[in-house]
Amino acid sequence: DWSIMASILKVNTIQDATNSNTALSIDSSGRITEPNRPAFQACINSNAWGTVGEGAVVPFNDVSNNNCFDTGSNFNTSSYRFVAPVAGKYLFNVILYSFNSDSGNAFAFYKNGSLLVPSPSGQIQILDGQTGSIDATITGSVNADLSASDYIDIRGVGTSSDYYGILSHFGGHLIG
Repeated sequence: DWSIMASILKVNTIQDATNSNTALSIDSSGRITEPNRPAFQACINSNAWGTVGEGAVVPFNDVSNNNCFDTGSNFNTSSYRFVAPVAGKYLFNVILYSFNSDSGNAFAFYKNGSLLVPSPSGQIQILDGQTGSIDATITGSVNADLSASDYIDIRGVGTSSDYYGILSHFGGHLIG
């Protein structure tokens, strides 16, 4: 006769077995932190307008100033892309300050150099149009299933899309 026995595991920290890196911490109020979960917020270190053409990567080149960071060193500031360190589900977001006197701008999430397509007939483009010379922000987010070493970047869609450097941000993190 087997009986079911309830138990409680009480821990403050969980570490990996090889290097004793803290993977999870629980404080006295039960809040959980994961200090090594891959996450980043990339910025553009330029106080000026820039333009990208069809398929050109938006140059997010800063992960160390202001509110920019890179937990795990997975964002490449030379190729302007996030490279997944482990397989999993990731959430990405982008904010692009745009327009600079033109009437339309479009950007997209790219995975491994190709337009990220979430279904056989769909694609994720981030675009906006306007008349006049009023600047605005273009925003978007996407969940992506990545294998280790897959990469995500933001690229222009169309002949010419404008962004203002220090007012544009690209971020993401591992969901699980």
